[in-house]
Amino acid sequence: MRLKNLRDIKPSLFPPSKPNHNHRPSTIIDHEQINRNSQPQLLHRFSTTIADLSNHHPNKYKQTMDSSDEENTTTKLRISLHLAPGVKPQNSDGTTLEIPSDPIAVPCNIRKRGLSAVVNHLLGRNVVNDSGSNSDDNEEDSLSSLLPPIAFDFLLSSKLLRLPLESAVRKEGLSTEKAIELHYFPARLPPIKEGEGENFPDWVTSLDYTDGVLFAGCADGVVRSFECGDKGMNRKAVRSVGAHTGQIHCLTSIAFGNDDSLLVATGSMDQTLVTHLYDNSTSSKSSGLDLHAVYSGGHGNSITSVAMCNEADNGVVMASGDWDGGLVIWNVPTSSTNETNAEETEESSSKRQKGSSKKKQAHPKSIREAKPKTSTKAHSSNIFGLCFGYQSPTTLLTSSWDHSLKVYDVERMDCILTTNGSRVITSMSRCMNGNIVATGCADNMVRLWDMRVGNGGNVGSMGQIADKTLRQSHTAWVSDVQWSPTDPFVLSSNSHDGTLKVWDIRSSVPLHTVNAVSKKGEKALCLAFGDGYVYSGGSDCVVNQFACKV
Repeated sequence: MRLKNLRDIKPSLFPPSKPNHNHRPSTIIDHEQINRNSQPQLLHRFSTTIADLSNHHPNKYKQTMDSSDEENTTTKLRISLHLAPGVKPQNSDGTTLEIPSDPIAVPCNIRKRGLSAVVNHLLGRNVVNDSGSNSDDNEEDSLSSLLPPIAFDFLLSSKLLRLPLESAVRKEGLSTEKAIELHYFPARLPPIKEGEGENFPDWVTSLDYTDGVLFAGCADGVVRSFECGDKGMNRKAVRSVGAHTGQIHCLTSIAFGNDDSLLVATGSMDQTLVTHLYDNSTSSKSSGLDLHAVYSGGHGNSITSVAMCNEADNGVVMASGDWDGGLVIWNVPTSSTNETNAEETEESSSKRQKGSSKKKQAHPKSIREAKPKTSTKAHSSNIFGLCFGYQSPTTLLTSSWDHSLKVYDVERMDCILTTNGSRVITSMSRCMNGNIVATGCADNMVRLWDMRVGNGGNVGSMGQIADKTLRQSHTAWVSDVQWSPTDPFVLSSNSHDGTLKVWDIRSSVPLHTVNAVSKKGEKALCLAFGDGYVYSGGSDCVVNQFACKV
């Protein structure tokens, strides 16, 4: 007989499957059965316990879990923090900015803001979290006695840190076997608008600042001056003069003579170039800008750029460029040449034709009239940027709409360096401590150029020439660019898009961007640096003032 089931042999060994409430559970555990059937229930019970703990002590539990996870998962990098060269070791409030340079470990993904909190902590200053409040309310009383935090920027291999630390280290190809050196310094604060000047009848097309006075040239041909103090400029222009019959294209100013006088030069669409004297002394009772000299015989088209420089022996030298690319060098008349120039003016006036009688009436013979010292055809198109070389009045830098920048020897009037770009150049400014220049271009870009020339002044002794382009940030024509008179790394630009941007050349992106005009849709046309301020003018017919301090 064939057995089909073990129950057929010993039925008593297999009792019926009935619930036995008195049956004691076996001590043998079937792990596969637990994993297959009981795991969801165990996880549910575990998560319920975690939820109960977090509900009872939510902040404490979360901080404990976060800190333990971070310690276990975050990679550390060793860094050494040093105060950047050239930075004063004391802050404006008299407290120190120096910290020990001993290596410390920080998370590899830390960014500028986290490093700034580390420096503030080491300086004994208050540290706030991302929400702007203290991380623990119990510490609020103790932190209230600490100094306020300072925003810091950091340099890695002479470049501003704008990436997570590990990414920046890999990008620079640095080794992590030793401590990474970082240099820190107080960050430049964003420009804050602190008012505007009076409304003018026409656009503000050019600005310049010298010795506490801001000069504004307008499209109505009028030059206006603002007195500036610790709180910026006065809202109302204190002096004004109708210098031209057409729009003023360019304006520059310089200290003149041994007194407190300032010399203001303006070029216009009406093809005239003039200088005015401004008495900056407190005892002056002058009611306006006095006409100093008229410069004739040099240009046959609109004058678009002008620059001045003090020479030790020859006084003030002036350069001007026009719409056709013509470049003219002038010797600015001084008080000692008053009688000589007056006689020359009278003699030249007697030889004029009848068609020039209007000019004779407009500029009496007592007004000085200057003639060109030398001139040349420097560019094939409009010269929109002029500046004298660093500590070298015999060197002149020029830029033009023909896409080129040039360096001229003023004495010989020879071009000793030419570098060509790819776009129209609309403005130019030289660095305060060298012949590195920044240009604004019609393709919405700000570019940097190294225009340094060797001692020989010839091609064989030229330094490196580079067009180091900053990343595009403006959305329209860059109308003006100006280098900071106190910081060789900082410059500003404004544009037809109505914005003012502050740049640090150690980063490819701007530090800050603000609206430079008072009305939406207006164009920013010009700017100037003052003592702790940036001034901007444009098609809104006002001068806007921005506090820009570190």
